[in-house]
Amino acid sequence: MPVKKVVLYFILLTSLLYSCSHKKVIEGSITYELEYKLPDSLKRFAIYLPKTAKVYFKGDSAVSVQQMNDESTTIITHKPTNFMRVLLASRDKKFVIDYSKTDQDEESPAKLGYSYVASVDTQTIAHHKALKYVLTNKVTGETDEAWFTKEIHLVPNSLTMTLDTAKGFPLSFTTSTNGLFTKTTVKEIKFEPVPPGIFSTPAGYEKMTPKQLREMPVEN
Repeated sequence: MPVKKVVLYFILLTSLLYSCSHKKVIEGSITYELEYKLPDSLKRFAIYLPKTAKVYFKGDSAVSVQQMNDESTTIITHKPTNFMRVLLASRDKKFVIDYSKTDQDEESPAKLGYSYVASVDTQTIAHHKALKYVLTNKVTGETDEAWFTKEIHLVPNSLTMTLDTAKGFPLSFTTSTNGLFTKTTVKEIKFEPVPPGIFSTPAGYEKMTPKQLREMPVEN
């Protein structure tokens, strides 16, 4: 083989190996702060609502964990397949519920999504510059707000999956459901290995359907 071809072959091979070796899977965690605005009829339930949420992400998968005293809600999602699994755990009971895409749309606070209007307002959230959008729920007409950044690109999780990722990654957003307003704000993002087995379902969970969960009596 001529010397010139050998050199070109070597450069091509080196480039391919370098490219393959640097295709790292993005993984890490996001810590969210949760704030609520409740109608008077629901204010007594404020003490039962989680004040923080932790999300772990790796590639196209994400899992959100919300803990309040001895109760926890864990939601595992895989974006390409629209997979969503919810794990509900308390001191006495543990349930696992799988949501199809249709179930997810039915449970969404914005069943038909939002319309978006960009503003000129910007602010820095968790060390990233974000642009404010006004969101209008296409079903109810209610308006909320969200702050998106294009400085990072992360897989949507159960907290952000109803929002349009074409606008960027949402760092702070307010959504409303039946008079309950929830403001979700990123406090910290870390890029580091996620805990082993974080996307798996532990043993001991009883299967339940979304319909069965909706029909469960509410304990006062």
